[in-house]
Amino acid sequence: MNFSNHQKHSITTTSLLLLLIWVGLGLGIRLLNLDLKSAASIEIATIGYSLGHGFKQIPVDRVINLDTLLAPLRLDTAIGYLEVFQRLLEESTHPPLYFWLTRWWVGIWLKDGDLVSLQVARSLSAVFGTLAIPGIFGLGWMAFRSRLVAHLAAILMAFSPYGVYLAQEARHYTLTVLWVIASLACLVEALKLIRQHRNVSLWLSLVWIVVNGLGIATHYFFVLTLSAEAIALVIFG
Repeated sequence: MNFSNHQKHSITTTSLLLLLIWVGLGLGIRLLNLDLKSAASIEIATIGYSLGHGFKQIPVDRVINLDTLLAPLRLDTAIGYLEVFQRLLEESTHPPLYFWLTRWWVGIWLKDGDLVSLQVARSLSAVFGTLAIPGIFGLGWMAFRSRLVAHLAAILMAFSPYGVYLAQEARHYTLTVLWVIASLACLVEALKLIRQHRNVSLWLSLVWIVVNGLGIATHYFFVLTLSAEAIALVIFG
């Protein structure tokens, strides 16, 4: 009987193969027509700031040529991560992590002087959005010990229209979702230990702190997740 229950509530090879299918389909959907949607102004700003460029130097009092207009969207390998951070301090209000990762990402695919395409810039968000599929599967499994719940969560993440929409924007939302999932996983594990009258381990505390720090370094609204987790600890802890 115990063996039967263990089999029922364990991750099987079939479950992992199904998860790979959801991940593959989710990635395909996110990469499909990635550059078809018109660029939003906020995406253009994200790309420019990620390259360490600003937009204040573009003249607005006279006619300019296309090269001048697109100059902030060209990769300059001489500009490093510190310059990216300084540019954000000067012209933006966002934390730097996603912009640093975008700078690293475009540096993999492009060479000095290349114009950053929407496809390259958006593909990083698509990758993060795809990683959220196994991430939410793992969270569903940790929280409920149910293959059904884990697969339903993965399917919803893979095919969510809004999730796909966010994954096709050169913005930091899908990375934030990853940190939220990771932080909630830490919360679930901590609550289990507390309910068992066991101390939360040092490694779990450190991982939780690091994940939360990375979340805040990606999007300031991540603090809403921390607020919700604090409430959960008070109510269920």
